[in-house]
Amino acid sequence: MAEDARIEGQVEGSLVGRIVSELLGSPLNLALLGICSFLIYKIVASRRSTDTVPVREPDLPPLKKQDFTLEQLKEYDGKGSDGRVLIAVNGKVFDVTRGKRFYGPGGPYGLFAGHD
Repeated sequence: MAEDARIEGQVEGSLVGRIVSELLGSPLNLALLGICSFLIYKIVASRRSTDTVPVREPDLPPLKKQDFTLEQLKEYDGKGSDGRVLIAVNGKVFDVTRGKRFYGPGGPYGLFAGHD
């Protein structure tokens, strides 16, 4: 039994030794090993830096349910003092303030803010 363990250790050691000698034996393999190591380091380092939690703006209190005229609705286009963004669809008003990057000024759907 002791001999079997010693033989398995030699086989594993020789396998590891062969892999290391193969990697370090050629300049091309050394260059590829260095490039792969660098890329793996960059991937791991970038994941660590993006794990930070972004600061969220405090939520505005809910708007009480009411009917809006078009003039009143135009005040809620994201440019006001509170930054609230409302959109109306077929007479139903939606508060889309959480999606200010999309529906607020300069966003791709900013034309819809404050309109029906």
